[in-house]
Amino acid sequence: MLKDVRISLMYYHRRHIKKEIKFERSEALDFGNLFHTLVLEPEKIKTEFSLPPIIPDNAFTNTDSLKAFIREYNADKQKSAQLKLTGKKEELIETIKSVKPDAVFADELIQAWTNDSSRIRITADQYQLASPMQQAVLKHPEANKIISHPNRSIELSYYGIDEDTGLEIRVRPDLEIQLSHDHRIGFDLKSASLGRFKQEMIEAMIKREIIHRDYHISAAMYCDIAMLDQFFWIFVNKDENYHWVAIVEASPELLELGRLEYKKTLRDINQAMKTNYWPEPITSTFIVNLSDFEQRKLEKLQLNAA
Repeated sequence: MLKDVRISLMYYHRRHIKKEIKFERSEALDFGNLFHTLVLEPEKIKTEFSLPPIIPDNAFTNTDSLKAFIREYNADKQKSAQLKLTGKKEELIETIKSVKPDAVFADELIQAWTNDSSRIRITADQYQLASPMQQAVLKHPEANKIISHPNRSIELSYYGIDEDTGLEIRVRPDLEIQLSHDHRIGFDLKSASLGRFKQEMIEAMIKREIIHRDYHISAAMYCDIAMLDQFFWIFVNKDENYHWVAIVEASPELLELGRLEYKKTLRDINQAMKTNYWPEPITSTFIVNLSDFEQRKLEKLQLNAA
């Protein structure tokens, strides 16, 4: 919710207070949930996710297969006992069921999967991407020790009150480990597509990912509310057939930046609640200036035009 405020107070208000902007599931969110569960709680896969049905070899898959069965059935039957070969696909299915109650139809399996709203529905492609990413984590010596640590806890919720505003805060780190009676560390598992950048740029790209997606803000809130002493991210590259793992620690300076930013955002929420003023992302006219590169380009063109 706090990250929605950083989009704009207007967006936060419309989404969380007036409920005008709907919460919609996305493939990216579903994949993230799938990946987290595969790595951290694989025993929950079947109860929380609906995997695509496996179509058996003997299943009827299309109209041609339906008609082929009916023709074969009719081959040695008197005309009065023959099954009707014409009609809609649904009618042909019912005709076959009348003589073969145990028949399996691909359409019905797929429909049952589509209608299953009790679990998160994922595609075969999503599962085929997430599985080798899971294996990459399991094969990484340090990451494997983290996710299998005997003193680990998964997705515990913590609640607190911000001293400056009185607003309630809730956090839920992916994983935490009690290293000793007075030292606890937290982790978030992140997937990112970083495989096409040169090796010497990867660290900079990960830093950009952290700042751009406000991961440092979440980390600071985790540390403050869940009282964690250190915080790390486990990044897993999601580019197909190039799944590598990077374990990244949040520095004290990065956590302090996140802390100051989330504190400011809470003050913004508090002020908006008091005044009922939820401003749009752009509230005044602004000037577009040139970058240094664009300024040099302008000067060069001006010289050529002189």
